Amino acid sequence: MGGKKTELLQFQTEDGRKIELPVALVIGDVEGPDAVVTAGIHGGEYCGVLAAIKLFRELSPADIKGSVKIITVCDTAAFESRSVSFSPLDKNNLNRSFPGKAKGSYNGVLAAKIFDEIKGADYHMDLHCGEVLERSAPFAIYHRGRKGELNDRSHEMAYYYGLPNIMITETEGRWSDKGTCYASVYENIGIPSALFQTGGLGIASADSVNTHTEGIKNVLRRFGTLRGNVQPVGRPQIFENMEMVYAKSRGIHYRRVSVGDMVRRGQMIGLLTDYFGTPTEKVLAPIDGKVLFMSESAAMTEKDFVAAVGVCR
Repeated sequence: MGGKKTELLQFQTEDGRKIELPVALVIGDVEGPDAVVTAGIHGGEYCGVLAAIKLFRELSPADIKGSVKIITVCDTAAFESRSVSFSPLDKNNLNRSFPGKAKGSYNGVLAAKIFDEIKGADYHMDLHCGEVLERSAPFAIYHRGRKGELNDRSHEMAYYYGLPNIMITETEGRWSDKGTCYASVYENIGIPSALFQTGGLGIASADSVNTHTEGIKNVLRRFGTLRGNVQPVGRPQIFENMEMVYAKSRGIHYRRVSVGDMVRRGQMIGLLTDYFGTPTEKVLAPIDGKVLFMSESAAMTEKDFVAAVGVCR
């Protein structure tokens, strides 16, 4: 018999630090494929968190075949401290810590506990948005490994989410996806997995939240977990990985391109000056491609992130 329930799972690391994992579950009246949705792996990405909660409130057991498990905030410590990419407890990126370790650092244990909740599912969706200082185009990412059918199913999930950009990443690619949740789910659990990003700048806009929830529902319909007709989607642009661009020096950052712009190798995408306005560095595009997300911060330090350029297929 179907139903809805919530549970705040609590754990401790070996050194006594508390871990909380808010898990919501919608169980259908009949058997079917089981889905897992994760959100809030990065504490400053609010659109995914609100979309995950909205999804749980809107789904009815009568419409579900199988189950939908939703981890609404994967890193509550980062969320509550308004941290951006890094955990406030061990200063590492949770989305580089998967599949995690049962004993070890805070992020390692947290990643392992999240992985435990994903195991046993038939497919997985991970919700993100641009960080507090990032503007982002909407895009999906999936991992390409050695399993052809799994590659196809991950692409299918990315396609039916309905975002206009899809990026394919690899462990040994231009930008390595090693340690990310979606790639680790593919490699270690062996189920289709994809990351979805829309929104940013710390703004949980209703449009971005709705884009996430409607995308999830369409994938759930396509994979047979949610009753109803699959909605048609537009043809996305496909990218073979991406190139990250970083500042070489500190100073004031002036953006010279916008998210969504097509750029050429060697084109200036940003300018750094000293604190008196004297130019100190031209930030150049390393490849031909499309700007998928970028920093809107005027403040830059050495090796700070500037932009991500998708490699056009």
